[in-house]
Amino acid sequence: SAQMGADEWLRDIREDLAAGAAKVITEARESGTSGLAAANGELRKDILDQILDCEIEVGQLMFEAPNKQLQTYLINRVGTEVNLGNIAPADLVPLETLRLGLRGDTLLTMEELTHA
Repeated sequence: SAQMGADEWLRDIREDLAAGAAKVITEARESGTSGLAAANGELRKDILDQILDCEIEVGQLMFEAPNKQLQTYLINRVGTEVNLGNIAPADLVPLETLRLGLRGDTLLTMEELTHA
């Protein structure tokens, strides 16, 4: 996928949807260094923007976003209800705070909550 341009991404997404897929996953892998992310971890915004600006319904897409940088960009670009996948279990609460517009460092720990 690192060699694919936006036209190829769009062709493949359309083919998957035409074949009956309910959702198409856009790859980023656990490392965040492939698919919609370049080998250096930077988001390939040109490809993502073309995908988001075409006729494909964003609800039919699932974006792999294994790191905070990708999650933040997608939430800001698409909205808080964006379909995100490949999220580590330990990152679920921090992701939800991003979706809610909260900062992770403002949350109380369980110990602080029990002593409050």
